[in-house]
Amino acid sequence: MHRSRRISRLARTAVVALTIAALIVPAGTAAADEEATVTFEGAGWGHAVGLSQYGAYGASRDGWSDEEITNYFYQGTSIEVLGEGDLSVPDDIWVGLKRDLDSVTLIARQVIYPGSPVTPAPMTLTRPADGMSWELAVDDRVEINRVPGERKCDLIFSGSFAEESLGGSCDLDVTWDGDAEMPTRKIEVDGCEFIDWNGAESQYPPGGPSIMRPCQYGRGYLVIRAPGPPGSIATGPFDMSMVMGMEDYLLGISEMPYWWGHAQARGMEALKAQAIAARSYARELQLYRGTPGNNSCGAWCHVRDDTYDQRYVGWGHGWTTWTAAVESTAGEVMTHPDATTSPVAANDTENIVRGYYSSSSGGATEYGHEVGVGGTVPKPYYSSVPDPWSLDPSLNFRADWSFEFSADFVAGKVGLDTLESVAVTDRNTSGSARTVEFVGIDDGAAATRTWTSQDVRSVFGLYSIYFDVVYGTASPFTDIIGSVHYDDIVYIADAGITAGCNPPYNTEFCPGGFVTRGQMAAFLVRALGLSDDGGQDWFGDDDGITFEGDINRLATAGITFGCNEDGTRFCPNDTVSRAQMAAFLVRAFGYSDPGAGNWFTDDDGSIFESDIDKLRVAGVTFGCNPPDNDKYCPEDPVRRDQMASFLARALRGQA
Repeated sequence: MHRSRRISRLARTAVVALTIAALIVPAGTAAADEEATVTFEGAGWGHAVGLSQYGAYGASRDGWSDEEITNYFYQGTSIEVLGEGDLSVPDDIWVGLKRDLDSVTLIARQVIYPGSPVTPAPMTLTRPADGMSWELAVDDRVEINRVPGERKCDLIFSGSFAEESLGGSCDLDVTWDGDAEMPTRKIEVDGCEFIDWNGAESQYPPGGPSIMRPCQYGRGYLVIRAPGPPGSIATGPFDMSMVMGMEDYLLGISEMPYWWGHAQARGMEALKAQAIAARSYARELQLYRGTPGNNSCGAWCHVRDDTYDQRYVGWGHGWTTWTAAVESTAGEVMTHPDATTSPVAANDTENIVRGYYSSSSGGATEYGHEVGVGGTVPKPYYSSVPDPWSLDPSLNFRADWSFEFSADFVAGKVGLDTLESVAVTDRNTSGSARTVEFVGIDDGAAATRTWTSQDVRSVFGLYSIYFDVVYGTASPFTDIIGSVHYDDIVYIADAGITAGCNPPYNTEFCPGGFVTRGQMAAFLVRALGLSDDGGQDWFGDDDGITFEGDINRLATAGITFGCNEDGTRFCPNDTVSRAQMAAFLVRAFGYSDPGAGNWFTDDDGSIFESDIDKLRVAGVTFGCNPPDNDKYCPEDPVRRDQMASFLARALRGQA
């Protein structure tokens, strides 16, 4: 039940002054024992040389063509077709799957297509050294084990037949109809899986969850080779590779979200640009590295199947969108008259540009030579260009990120006993960090450690080198890093005025959430330390809600008189406007000086104009439209981060 509001407002406000002095948290008094932290705040993911994938996606959505995208991110390049003009027809490309193996088990599988049954083609394992061969039926298995200390392998077959062939050569070929448009067989590597983060195309939109798929290969043929070039007598572990045509290789690349190619996503031109970049990368490396088994691939390959080169996932991952992107750009690569590899390749790379790419940048791509990608000499096609799309959080989930570590942890990593400061001391043309300086104490003496941003990224697991670094105390909430209200939110958290917005964990503050009148009552009661509820239920519309006690205490203190004319309702779920907040704070902190008055142009005639002027003179508000600040925006709802700043300024002003 509520009772009449017939009580002196003056009497109720008198209690406020008795408690404020004891509740002030002096500026900068975070808990003394709070652990210092180092926070890296950044954007983007990857080395950011060449194509920015999220940049390409944004450009595609803006109407750019694949050629416009590639020419923008690889300045001055032209699109040419393999096998035409001065470009040769590529031989089969060797794709390194596994290196340094002592044992592997292969399983012969069948490819099942929708519709009518297909009779599978033969699959044959051949050992060229002695001409032996074995035909593998569907689901047959062959275990291949290296003989220690020898350049030989044992073969153990199971399934439709059981046989052992011991001590033969480790050079083996497994062939099937892998060069057909629709192969009927595939080979599976036992115990190996790839994550398919595109999910199932049938579930688009928005796409299904990631799927773990077995490592299967349907296009081309599989080879196993003993270490070293042909004729070698090395006895170490063997390598395993797939050999196939260039376009078949492109179909197995998984480097960009395939769903971008659907009409609703408007990213097909980005997929096509990705296909051109991936083909250029592979063909240039194929020419540059030369003969498999004796080149810089580090195995029997031209390219590796992981992100050291490009992520090749074989059979079963592709969507129709990616197939269309590959087929519509068949044979297309980027060339530039200055395109030579550093160091210069023994083989002619035909002016093909090695199409480096990464997920996204921090707002501009990198000059390759500044970050050690593509050599140390400037190349026009690895130039820095603006990439605003990468900073759009509606496109790029790495548009911003942060990593927080304890200062002691960072000190240990950089070789200091204690850390006193850390800062980015030099930047690249793109704005990314180049060098980072850590200052502290080592063996009792002042010491400085200067690291490259690349080393910092590697050691601390950062997504890119586009970062700033903040040294300070631990943030009480995970969602306020970088906020202009950060210090004020921390201030009221230290004062016990807020605990967070996601109980029981309370790891978030929800800075953009609007403050309701009920929440506002709780903020003010905690800020002022109010405990007297007058022994009465002041309002009839707050019965049973979380904030009822706080609302009664606020009413007893004379800070609120309700939301209706007769003062019987509080409207606890209504949002608080900036004008109403001015009145609450003026009553709570006893501000009385409006100064010259009329500080703002947009509150004329408002019943709260006088309160707003008093708040301005007290230094609790400066306006809502910096730098002019001639407006207050009285009808705008108050956000939680703004509420923090209002309270922090008011409390500091009382210190």
